[in-house]
Amino acid sequence: MSLKRKLLLSDDSQSIKKKSKGTIHSFFSPQVPLSGRNYDSSTDPTHVALNAEQTRVLRMVIDEGKNVFFTGAAGTGKSLLLRAIIRALRTKFFKSTDAVAITASTGMAASNVGGTTIHSFGAVTPNCNDMEMMIKCIKTCRPALQRWKKSKVLIIDEVSMVDGHLFQQLHDIATILRKPTTRPFGGLQIVITGDFFQLPPVTKGNQEPLFAFESPAWRDTLDCTVNLTHVFRQKDSTFVSALNALRLGTPSDESISLFTSLSRELPGTSILPTELYPLRAQVARSNADRLKALPSGLVRFIACDSGSKPKLLENLLAEERLELKVDAQVMLIKNVDDVLVNGVVGRVLGFYYPEQLVVGPTPAPSPSGIKSGHLKTANSHSASTGSKPPKSPTETRKNGALLRYVQLSDDGKTPIMKSEHKENVTPAISDSKAAEKNGDNVVESNNNANAIPIKSGSKNNKKQKAKSTESEEKYPLVLFEYPLHNGGFGSEAVLIKRDEFKVEDADGKLLARRVQLPLILAWAMSIHKSQGQTIHRVKVDLERVFEKGQSYVALSRASSIEGLQVLGFNPKKVVAHRKVIEWDKTLESAVTQKTNQ
Repeated sequence: MSLKRKLLLSDDSQSIKKKSKGTIHSFFSPQVPLSGRNYDSSTDPTHVALNAEQTRVLRMVIDEGKNVFFTGAAGTGKSLLLRAIIRALRTKFFKSTDAVAITASTGMAASNVGGTTIHSFGAVTPNCNDMEMMIKCIKTCRPALQRWKKSKVLIIDEVSMVDGHLFQQLHDIATILRKPTTRPFGGLQIVITGDFFQLPPVTKGNQEPLFAFESPAWRDTLDCTVNLTHVFRQKDSTFVSALNALRLGTPSDESISLFTSLSRELPGTSILPTELYPLRAQVARSNADRLKALPSGLVRFIACDSGSKPKLLENLLAEERLELKVDAQVMLIKNVDDVLVNGVVGRVLGFYYPEQLVVGPTPAPSPSGIKSGHLKTANSHSASTGSKPPKSPTETRKNGALLRYVQLSDDGKTPIMKSEHKENVTPAISDSKAAEKNGDNVVESNNNANAIPIKSGSKNNKKQKAKSTESEEKYPLVLFEYPLHNGGFGSEAVLIKRDEFKVEDADGKLLARRVQLPLILAWAMSIHKSQGQTIHRVKVDLERVFEKGQSYVALSRASSIEGLQVLGFNPKKVVAHRKVIEWDKTLESAVTQKTNQ
């Protein structure tokens, strides 16, 4: 078979051939797991049932083994269905841990489903059009080659940002490396999801994007395309209709009137609305201003970095220098279970040693908009959410970067302390200037990435190392709030400890490693990073939107009109890509034809 078969490749990368041979990992896009503990679909709430159209897709994938693409507007349950498919596939192929390959177009999207980037899985060199070189590299890299040969199902999430050239490359690599067959992708079952009306593939300059559905491999591979229609996230039919009009780039007079009217302030709670901006500079400025306005002292956490390729750490969400204060609003950037997910927002209550805190019952869920300081047992928590409580405080302490179920006093913000530690309570620094001058509670990174970082500013650092206690630094205690399936809200106080973020090549070799708190400031975030998230209180600033689909992505993050504030709405900037519009017109007939065969 010719290596050039149906390749959508240009000739603009001939310079790659001229490079001298380097180590094998230099040809691969790095694998960037955003957390040491990826999403575990087994902890999903079992009482959340799929509807008829979702069940139909599930049966196509599991029972019929079809290659399926399912799409739909924001809030139609694509992520819920994908998690159900992943869980069912793992059950089906329980004897083979390598059978189900879970991937996504971006690192953050991959983290949400407990997978890796599609570049990392496929060992595809970005912007390389030399198929012979890539095949040669993969064949000499056993882990990459085994992934291609042993996988039975390839899942791709957030496909809107997957370039058409890349999709074709994946098809051709699979065809070449796997056992000879006339089936697309070398017989590998393909499950794809996403919404092409959301953000498109990133291109250079003003270059027109090539969508995955434009590649010959897309047309040859998929047995069925399903357009999900039932919206779960937004319960208001008026809101749903307005979003659908924006999705198609044709805002109606009613939708324009609605979003223009949402410029009012949202009702105040302890958790401020997350602000969404088109530009990263706007995000950084907003977070910095909010942090500076807090009266409490500054606590700085400096990452502990190591590895031979430190530049790769710039792509991580975990920050090299994280500055926090009491009352800072933060977001968790890792998945723990169905409650503590990547994107959940909370407020810093103070800074404590793990051994100071009492662990046990979890905060009870309270009705929507009402807070409660009462506690309920861990068992009742499990019943309402589907997650498993710890069997004991000891088990809870072993949860790596988290100390969960920290008990709070009646005021709902002060932790209950162990009697032997009550005198050593300093939740925050009272003066930020003194903190910077003296180095108190400013954590410096340690060249030994496996060591516990030591507080700088101490006159006896060596003695502290020799007399190491259970914890050498205080960590932020964060009160997270999360929605419940019954419409109410729950909360949980969690001590956030350092976690490992690492970048590996396709051979599993460590290129760069960062040990840092899995938190970022969350008063504001970029629209790009928000794709795939549900935010229950959100303030969207659209004045400087510049990309097709950007306004729709931002506004559809909200779960309701009541939790959405909109600034700078301009209907002229609500644009859908013409190629997506034309392709979408063929969807309904294509689905009918495919499924009736």
